[in-house]
Amino acid sequence: MLIVLLAASLGSVRYHKIKFPKAYFIPVLLFGLMAMSLFWTNDVKNSMRGLERQLALVLIPLAFALMPSITLKSRNRILYLFAVAVSIMALFLLALAAVHFFQFRNFSRFFYHALVAPMDLNAIYVSVMVSLSGLFLLFTQRKTLFTLLLLLVHALFLVLLSSKIIIVTTTLIAVYGIIRSFSRKKIVVLLSILAVGILLLFTTSNPVRDRFEREISVSNVKEVMECGRFNKVYDWTGTTIRLFQARIFKEMMDEEDAYLTGFGINNTKEKIIEKQKHYNLWQGYYEYNFHNQYIQTFAELGIFGLLLIFVLLGTLLREYIRTRDMLVLSFFLIATVIFLTETYIWRQRGLYHFLILFCLFIASNNPVKSEKR
Repeated sequence: MLIVLLAASLGSVRYHKIKFPKAYFIPVLLFGLMAMSLFWTNDVKNSMRGLERQLALVLIPLAFALMPSITLKSRNRILYLFAVAVSIMALFLLALAAVHFFQFRNFSRFFYHALVAPMDLNAIYVSVMVSLSGLFLLFTQRKTLFTLLLLLVHALFLVLLSSKIIIVTTTLIAVYGIIRSFSRKKIVVLLSILAVGILLLFTTSNPVRDRFEREISVSNVKEVMECGRFNKVYDWTGTTIRLFQARIFKEMMDEEDAYLTGFGINNTKEKIIEKQKHYNLWQGYYEYNFHNQYIQTFAELGIFGLLLIFVLLGTLLREYIRTRDMLVLSFFLIATVIFLTETYIWRQRGLYHFLILFCLFIASNNPVKSEKR
C-alpha cells in the first residue's frame, strides 16, 4: 500500500508544484539519526532491521510532498470514510464475538485483545484509531442519524477494547471539546449522555471496570521500584511492568553511560532480557520492550532522539494553537499519552497511523474557526 501511495503521488507531480513543509523534515531527521546510530551500535544486523522497519519515516512525508494540495474539506472526507470503515470493522468483530459466545458461552471474547484477535490486531493500537475516529465524528460532522449511529458504534467498540488510558483520555478530550464547541443546549444533552455511560461502566459488573479496579488494588509501586529479586509468578499490572521497565532503563543507561547516543536503533532487546533475568522475571516478559516511546527512543537514540520526539509532538501543539482545530488537539493529546504506555511509532501499524495523520494535518493546515454547533 505504501508503494501504491508513492506511485500515485509521483504520478500526480506533473500537474502541480512539489511542496515539502518544514514539519516533514522532523521524521526524516529522526530516520537520519537512526541511520547514524549504525556507527555506534554493537549489532549492525539488528539495527539494519530496525532501519528497514522505520523507512516510512522518509517515504510517507515524501508521498505527501508529491501529492496535490489537500484542503480541509478533502481531509474531512478522507477521515469520514475511515470512520465508516472503522465502524464496519467493529461490527464485523462484534459479530464474530457473538458467534463465539453462542458456541462456547465465553463472554471474555467481547473484550480487550480477544475482541480483535481474529484480525491479528492489538487492542491498544486499535483503541487509538477508534478514539481519534470517534472524536472526528463528534467535533467535525453534522449530527445526522447516520453520524450518531457511527458515534455509538465507535463508543461501544472503544469501551469493549478496554484500554484504560485511552478511555480516560478520550473522555476528557470529549468533555473539553463539547464545552468549547457546542451550543448550551447540546452541551447539556451530550454531557448527560456521557455521564450516564460512565456511570453504567463503573456501577455494573464488567471486565472494563475489573481492569481499572485491579490496576488500583494490585499495583505496588514501591515494591516494584525497590525489590532486588521477583518471584516468577509475581502479579504484575500494566502500571507496574512499565515502571519496572523504566527502572531497568535507568540502570542500563547509567552502567553504559549511553545518555548521549543510546545503544543504537533496535539494539536494546538483549540488554533488557539480561536485566529481566537478573531480577528473575518470568520468561514470557522477555519479548517486552520498554513499552514507552519516550524511553525506547532515549535508550536507542540518546538525548537527541528524545528531543526529536518532543519536536514531533510540539509541532502538533503549535498547529492546534494556530488553527484551533479540536481534531489536531485530540491527536496531540492521545499521541502524548499513548507514547507513555506503548512504543507506538516503533511498530509499523502505529508508525503508519501516526505519520499519515501527522502529514495529513500539516498538509491541510488552513486555520479553522471554532464555532458553536
